[in-house]
Amino acid sequence: MRIHLLALLLLPFGAPCTAAQQPCDSPAACNQAGTAAYQAGRYAEAIEAFERQLNRAEQTEDRPAQELALNNLMLANLKAGHAGMARAWLQVALRNDFDGLATHHNLAKVGERDLSVLSGVVEGEYRRYAGQAAWSTLQIRREGTDYRASFAPIRAGRDVQEWGPAAIGEPDGRLSGTGDYFELQDAGLASECRVQLLRDGLRLRVLEVFADACQEYGGAGISVAGDYFKVEAGR
Repeated sequence: MRIHLLALLLLPFGAPCTAAQQPCDSPAACNQAGTAAYQAGRYAEAIEAFERQLNRAEQTEDRPAQELALNNLMLANLKAGHAGMARAWLQVALRNDFDGLATHHNLAKVGERDLSVLSGVVEGEYRRYAGQAAWSTLQIRREGTDYRASFAPIRAGRDVQEWGPAAIGEPDGRLSGTGDYFELQDAGLASECRVQLLRDGLRLRVLEVFADACQEYGGAGISVAGDYFKVEAGR
């Protein structure tokens, strides 16, 4: 069975509405705005609307709407040439145990893309899902014979798209290690505040010690720990 975006977006069209002209306030309205932009080839605008669709669907705990929004984001990012980001959105869907027909279809569609240019090098941009269609980021760049890691973790809070994140952080330091294993050094952390990174293809697992003074690099409830997905190669 051939399935594409238009088969997934079943909501009828009403008055013209785009993400740029009028921010949508419901999953249905955002779905409509994103679909119109997608059909017109305005993929950046479509992605913006579909992110808002996911944000609204998560706030209302509407799982079918969440799955629809995630599939919209996979396809719009593929069209925009962001295959790594499409894979990251797929991972969000799978981690939430979505298994509808569209997710099965796009698992194959996204998975068939060759991402060896991303997985073949350490440097690049990695993202960890923070909820509400927002991401914490990690930039790894080459610095001489070593690597440097710049984390930008966020805690989404009540409504990150309307009010911004509830907390942010900016730990930055040198990566020490060999192969796929690294530790964060020279980041201004106490000696007992260990941050470890293990890379596995497009995935990067970060572990950190949770103790008094170890998370002083950001606001309340902030952390760099978790699973990251690589979305762009280093430049």
